[in-house]
Amino acid sequence: MRSLVHFESAIEDLVCFVEGAEPEDVVDATYVKLNEGVSPVALLEAAALAVSRSTDLPQSHHGGPVHPVSGLYAIERLAKRNSGAEAFLPIIQIVALANKHIQSPDMGSTAMAEIETSDLEKLGKEDLLSGFSTAMAKRITPAAERHLAMLLKVATPGEIMEAMLQIAIPRNALDDHYFLYTVYAFRALDTVGWEHAEVILRPPVRFLCRHPMLEHGEGERGRIISEGITLYRNFSDLDDLIRDYLLLEKDQDVETSADETESIRALADRVSNIERISDTSTLVAGELADGLSLMGTLEGLSVGGAQRFLRSHTGNPFDVHLHTGINARRYLLSLSGLSYRTRLLILLSWGQGYEIRHLDRTLVWTLGAERDGPERSDVDSQTELLAAIALSIENQIPFDLSTLSGSIAELVAPKSVLNTTSLARKYVGLGYDPAAFFDLMAEQVCRDDQSEMHAYKMQQAAYEEFYATREELRGVHLVAAAKHAATVARLNPKTVYPRARALIAA
Repeated sequence: MRSLVHFESAIEDLVCFVEGAEPEDVVDATYVKLNEGVSPVALLEAAALAVSRSTDLPQSHHGGPVHPVSGLYAIERLAKRNSGAEAFLPIIQIVALANKHIQSPDMGSTAMAEIETSDLEKLGKEDLLSGFSTAMAKRITPAAERHLAMLLKVATPGEIMEAMLQIAIPRNALDDHYFLYTVYAFRALDTVGWEHAEVILRPPVRFLCRHPMLEHGEGERGRIISEGITLYRNFSDLDDLIRDYLLLEKDQDVETSADETESIRALADRVSNIERISDTSTLVAGELADGLSLMGTLEGLSVGGAQRFLRSHTGNPFDVHLHTGINARRYLLSLSGLSYRTRLLILLSWGQGYEIRHLDRTLVWTLGAERDGPERSDVDSQTELLAAIALSIENQIPFDLSTLSGSIAELVAPKSVLNTTSLARKYVGLGYDPAAFFDLMAEQVCRDDQSEMHAYKMQQAAYEEFYATREELRGVHLVAAAKHAATVARLNPKTVYPRARALIAA
């Protein structure tokens, strides 16, 4: 009889707490543990382990371990930017979400068995990598998991990532989460430690081994899915671009320099205004062929993507992949062990993501549209502007998601969001402290109960992209963070935050 996965006693107790707490009690119980001195990182680790070993992946990506694990890195960073007991808020949020998924009859409870690998122990690393790749390509899940378990003993994270990306990158066109869950699971392990990598990575491997959905429905959503299926089936077109532009034959710089500023600005403008974001692959190939560095190309996509987000009137809290997709690629370009071809595909494939392409139809606003909003010329000091931004976010017209009759993808942001972006743009123009602004965003976003960690990932990605972008171009990320915070603040019902807030204030 195969044994089930268990951990050493200290972490096992916390994992069992996340799995077994009654949903109506989990907020209070998590606060008590934090207040008694339990390590926030230990609770993050427990949440990730619990939701990975005790939930199943549902048919869609909404559920199971996908979003709790993907959000873990951002949660840990946001907690550090909140002060005092406010740092408890994001930890409570992720524990509550993991518990919710485990307790849901649609996702849990299941059990993860220990893996038997004795028949693989004599294989060398190259044979294990080959077997791992073959098992994923043929969708033989048990074999893929067993090879993963052995590879974790002999291979580097980059070598394992290289194999997983061969499946994840093409499937990005069908569902961005094939790519994003893979990358953010690695970032979660960088945060809590790699000793439990087998448990955290087995679900992403199972996700990559499932048969992708290659059917589409009617209407706008069906059209976008159909386009993604075509991109997936024609993924070799990206290799054709690499060949046609002789990209594998170039001695490409990785890091950017001040000399690339105007090229990056021009690429960003083209990305912002391109009719179909999926066509950016040709733009990228051309820029790389002309000598733009890998990181310079990424920066152009980053700034252009943020500009595109500001043009969108989306009110969907899940529409964050323009930022998180870029930020995940920044992580990968800094990860050792990836082939040069894979690094090129990382850049060429960004615009193919389903949820990135979805925003093509929402580009109703123009850059600077918020200047048509209410004037706030009386607000000038940094302190006053931060207070006005906070008030603008908190006073957004509320929307009860329980009353939503159609798809959440159809939500449109009210023009009151433009007031928030106007104030944020003014903050940038006056040269005020970005750290103080992003600290405010960290406090605001930890009130979100509805976005399944997307709001947290968006804020961390915008923060990192801001600081990774040259000073003359970076302001757009700050404004994008404000816009998304205002959009998310509208969403109700809030079930975790009010209770956690009351406990902290008591």
